[in-house]
Amino acid sequence: MSNPMTLEGRIALVTGATSGIGREIACLFAEEGAVVIATGRNEDEGAKTVERIESAGGKGFFFQQDITSEENWAELFAFIENKTGVLDIAVHNAGAFFSKPLTETSVEDFNWLWKVNVDATFLGVKYTLAHMKKMKTAGSIMVMSSLAGLIGLDDCTAYCASKAAVTQLAKVAASEGATYDPPVRVNSINPGVIWTEMITKEYGDSPEVKAFAMDGNALQTVGEAIDIANAALFLASEASGYITGSAFVVDGGRGVD
Repeated sequence: MSNPMTLEGRIALVTGATSGIGREIACLFAEEGAVVIATGRNEDEGAKTVERIESAGGKGFFFQQDITSEENWAELFAFIENKTGVLDIAVHNAGAFFSKPLTETSVEDFNWLWKVNVDATFLGVKYTLAHMKKMKTAGSIMVMSSLAGLIGLDDCTAYCASKAAVTQLAKVAASEGATYDPPVRVNSINPGVIWTEMITKEYGDSPEVKAFAMDGNALQTVGEAIDIANAALFLASEASGYITGSAFVVDGGRGVD
């Protein structure tokens, strides 16, 4: 019996692959047989991601990317078509986060986060769908949303609003992608609190912060980047072939109430 979770012979794009969740997804995809195009702002960290992929016997490329630039998205897809021809999987993972009370959030703060989280995801999905339609690829697209896109979090107005938009964007894109021949699946991944640099940079790396993260979690554990990578692998693979338009929550039970 064939393994429905294998990505052997597939080509995958992972944005924001220079650290945290994105790097973990890129490396896991490569371990499962995919050729991975990893993108991010930091060229040195991108080289580390490719080195980790290759040391595990995989194959990867790095493309330095500004996700907010439409011109750069066009350049990325020209790079992909030159390097690999087609793209089967895309994980639009890159994004940003900050925590501020609503009354202390400036218009500039809000617009910056919206540009990084929403406008950039829109551009990524737009270019990926166009490529997959042109190449007649039965593709899988994932956008990295958040549990914050489904429930409210204190002092996170801008972030919650941006991730709610990303979650809905995926649903509408899924409806459009389903009309293609062959269909393209689109889902959002909605993590809870995942212990990465994004959290520790904002709140610190203390035992108290980790305890707080576990306290609101039904499983009483802190999520790790590999937990999200495993979800992405499932959604990228044939095992999830009947799943599209979903908000795939990976939160250890934080959102059960």
